[in-house]
Amino acid sequence: MTKARSSMATGLVSVVVGGLLKLFADGVDTPVVSLGKIGVVLLVVGIAELLYGLYLMGRDTRKA
Repeated sequence: MTKARSSMATGLVSVVVGGLLKLFADGVDTPVVSLGKIGVVLLVVGIAELLYGLYLMGRDTRKA
């Protein structure tokens, strides 16, 4: 698997997990932080990872 595809797969998994946490565990409070906030952070990181994967994919096609 190329670096671009692996980055996009990681980003997609992070977005899905973050979305599920935000959707279904928003009201759950743990002693340290609420799970809804962790979901938002995972969403942001996952979107950034997806965009990085798209950038890598576009950069690889321009080289060829």
